[in-house]
Amino acid sequence: MNSVLNAQFNDCPLVWMLHSRCNNNKIKHLHERCLKLTYCDKTSSYEELLEKDGSVSIHHRNIQSLAIEMCKVKNELAPTITANLFSTMPENLIIRNYSNFRIPFARTVYNVTENISYLGPKIWDIVPIEFKSLESLNSFKKSIRKWTTNNCPCRLCKRYLDGVGFL
Repeated sequence: MNSVLNAQFNDCPLVWMLHSRCNNNKIKHLHERCLKLTYCDKTSSYEELLEKDGSVSIHHRNIQSLAIEMCKVKNELAPTITANLFSTMPENLIIRNYSNFRIPFARTVYNVTENISYLGPKIWDIVPIEFKSLESLNSFKKSIRKWTTNNCPCRLCKRYLDGVGFL
């Protein structure tokens, strides 16, 4: 049953990963309900259910999927339409610990920072170096599925402080 439910959440993650905070909370709640049904456990918290399942939240799965797509683009394995979303740095300008991708200039926050072309390079920058240096896509996928980030640059992960706004 768990594989049937996960298939529903894994359908087109890059398309709907940039939704609103309200929709993210709805998806999180739905995922929690699915886990409670799967494990017949109505008392555990969402975090306990994720630990029991050995998985991460849907949002973290989407971030991992974006990192996998960035790896495909970097290694020239992505379809042309996906690769065209990102502009890469020239080989002579890439230095150690520096991004392989250019981050688009953000004249307006909403139009630029709320799309895959902006978020993809930001996510790639926070992927650990030991994952980026892996030789094959399969080994990268296995490694990235164990990775969760605490410093995600997307607006869904930004904290809200009363009187200040989102940080």
